[in-house]
Amino acid sequence: MKNKLILPLLSALALAASPLRAQDIPTSRPQAVAPYKFSAGLRVSTGGPAGTLPELRLKYFVKPETALELQVGKLGFQESFQASLHYLWQPQLLTSNRLRPYAGIGVGAVGIGRGRYFERQDMQVGAVLLSTIGVEYTFPKVPLALSLDYRHTLLGLNTDTFNYIGFSRINTVGLSVKYLIR
Repeated sequence: MKNKLILPLLSALALAASPLRAQDIPTSRPQAVAPYKFSAGLRVSTGGPAGTLPELRLKYFVKPETALELQVGKLGFQESFQASLHYLWQPQLLTSNRLRPYAGIGVGAVGIGRGRYFERQDMQVGAVLLSTIGVEYTFPKVPLALSLDYRHTLLGLNTDTFNYIGFSRINTVGLSVKYLIR
């Protein structure tokens, strides 16, 4: 009689304990953490016939996976500039905390100063809609990040400005180094 009761009790105990063991296996993604709060750096970009151009970059993480980035730089012409503000989504990968891809969209202004033979003309300013895609690596013991990205112009307003410079000079591939403030 005892043998008949022990077998069903052991099987019931094994069934009751199996859900407890299943909870030890993580089924969800770990909580994302921003790698830093603020960064300032320099981006060197190339694209089109404008040559190699330096830009100043400031990046601020609003949430663990979203950031705002301000970029200001020259276009390679006399008195020509470009400034843009990007909203970036930078997810944390499951395999690496240091290497993070990012993608975003931004708005910007492009100013062209036209001057020939020492004549000064008014600067023309055009608005642009930009997209950015890239990857960023943060170093483990040094407060630096290195990133490689591609910036593409989606839409431009004030067509006179863009007939003069062309979209190909705004589409750039860039390499940047940033100093991190945690």
